[in-house]
Amino acid sequence: MGDIFDFMENEFDKININLVELAYKLFTRVKDSDFEYIYRGGFSQNISKKLISLAETNVKKSAGRTALKNKIYFVMVEGLQNITKHEDDKNDEKGSGMFAIQKQKDKFYITTGNVITKENEKTLKPKLDQINILERDQLNKLKKEVLVGGELSDKGGAGLGLIEMARKSGKKLVYDFTDLNEKASFFYFRTEIQGERSLYQESAPSIGKAESIEDVKELHQRLDEENILINFNGKFNRENILSILGVIKGQMSVSSTSKKVYNIMVEMLQNISKHTNNHEETIKNRGIFFLSKKGDRFILTSGNYINAEDIEILKGKINDINAMSDSELYDQYNNILLDITASDKKTGLGLIDIRIKSNNKIVYYFKEIDNNFAFFAMQASVKIKE
Repeated sequence: MGDIFDFMENEFDKININLVELAYKLFTRVKDSDFEYIYRGGFSQNISKKLISLAETNVKKSAGRTALKNKIYFVMVEGLQNITKHEDDKNDEKGSGMFAIQKQKDKFYITTGNVITKENEKTLKPKLDQINILERDQLNKLKKEVLVGGELSDKGGAGLGLIEMARKSGKKLVYDFTDLNEKASFFYFRTEIQGERSLYQESAPSIGKAESIEDVKELHQRLDEENILINFNGKFNRENILSILGVIKGQMSVSSTSKKVYNIMVEMLQNISKHTNNHEETIKNRGIFFLSKKGDRFILTSGNYINAEDIEILKGKINDINAMSDSELYDQYNNILLDITASDKKTGLGLIDIRIKSNNKIVYYFKEIDNNFAFFAMQASVKIKE
């Protein structure tokens, strides 16, 4: 049973509410010990480094053996390099790449996506199929042949990196092409890497849609529809927060708008960590955050578990802040800042700061999970200034 508070003054506000509700749907995709994040947009060397850093932080805590971590790291790096290598310089949709990493139970899935020309698709597909029909010893032989002669190393083809990805994962290369227009396709490439427990179990067929490439394609399509630039779903700690901030900072040009977005993100990400500190370990610091761009605004949406008993307190606090004028907001901010005895000082300051910097009312959503917990989603928007 959910309780939504919003300001539906126009159609744009209704779109915002859709994003708030989407936060819960995406949040429930991921189990307590798993994680999922997707980035879509332009790729630079700096952004790639931040994406890898964010992935490493989560993999480090859940992958176990060093050999397994190295496999995952190699596939991530190679996948990010392939986005740039296979993307055609003349394509009008350049900069619309996608990178995703997901942990589901004891398996890791790394998916990349980028626009390629139809000509490159025709060249790439048979070479991927060639790799897929080979056993491990045959892949080893092919690797040596490529090292010597470079037969598969052309831009549109499957080079040494893809052969190595097949070798290291021990799985067939999973891919798909989605038609964009007469000249271009979107190329999805997914690698599955088994965790420690899976390595000692017999291979089993995929247990469901969540482990198929169709799942990540549908998720990517939903992010496209809502123009979500980055979606992180998992545990929020200091390292993750810094990496997420770094990715967004690397994508946005320096402006008054980007500074506001960055500062609001800091408050919202810290809010996730702060409000879940008192929960049991399995859901401690778990939350979701995504940044989207709609029309002339950036929209920031976050969600996390809170104690059910805190709903009315938090709701009242946000309602009070939303009802304040600009002068009242600044007065309240200064009063809390100067009151060293205020027990909820940080929470009040953070919410007021979000309200001031966004220059918009805070949209929120509560969904009761059980008698103990509720899901709390919060949203702020910032108008883009030219």
